[in-house]
Amino acid sequence: MKRTLGEKAFQWVDIVVMIIIIATILFPFMNIISLSVSSREAIMQRSVSIWPKGFNLAAYREILGSTLFLRSLANTVGLTIIGTFLSVILTLMVSYAMTKDFLGKKFTTYFFVITMYFSGGLIPTYLVVAKYLNMRNTYMALILPALINVFYIIVMRSQIENIPSSIFDAAYIDGANEYQTVFQIVMPTITPTIAAISMFFALGKWNSWFPVMVYTDYQKFWTVQYYLRIVVFSKFIEARDGSELVLKEMQIPEENFRMAAIIIVALPIVAIYPFVQKYFVKGIISGAVKG
Repeated sequence: MKRTLGEKAFQWVDIVVMIIIIATILFPFMNIISLSVSSREAIMQRSVSIWPKGFNLAAYREILGSTLFLRSLANTVGLTIIGTFLSVILTLMVSYAMTKDFLGKKFTTYFFVITMYFSGGLIPTYLVVAKYLNMRNTYMALILPALINVFYIIVMRSQIENIPSSIFDAAYIDGANEYQTVFQIVMPTITPTIAAISMFFALGKWNSWFPVMVYTDYQKFWTVQYYLRIVVFSKFIEARDGSELVLKEMQIPEENFRMAAIIIVALPIVAIYPFVQKYFVKGIISGAVKG
């Protein structure tokens, strides 16, 4: 089919816009990589653009050899794995429960939806977590407040509602209880949606830093994103004498060190994303279609 002049013009405009968008993402990222591996002299002269000048991995060695960074990385990995697992299980169970008829279902649904748009605010949340639940300076303060996302409950509930009722009837006739139905019938059926939501949860928990700043006082609770925040806004700090922060003077330029920290923190997610990208597409499409 022959395209009209307007369609061709639109296609060229679309291509130009996409190239501009790609360039705005790619060039800054290339600049960060170049600054992280360039020589001290090139960085001090501010002559590094998108291509590195010289080659220097001192910043990477310094970061990867830091006990504080390794502890922060271990915290982030642990919080991401545990938090994502608990979030997905709770989201699945709540979503399944919301597909059933029970007293007060309408009120509960509206109550859940309201929390998507209105929250208690930072100070009331802090008081609940720190004072009433007594979770300040504990790992639970970094896990519990962010376990549930109502939007994901709604998406997963719509998927469960699309499962034919005959499948549930057959499971009940065979003697399956509710837990067996959830984990042996529902979970395998909506795997793409669960995978997509799991990745969204994991990204959020990997990038989490604000709860560390609000609910903790000690470096042993730091995550890599909070470590990166400290690096970006100050010189590199070394843990010493508990929670004391000591600026460490180094021969490594600050810009070199900061960019290396950004690359190391972002690298795991960038490396994993291509392998789970297909689940984003399947999960989003299946979550958007009701049949």
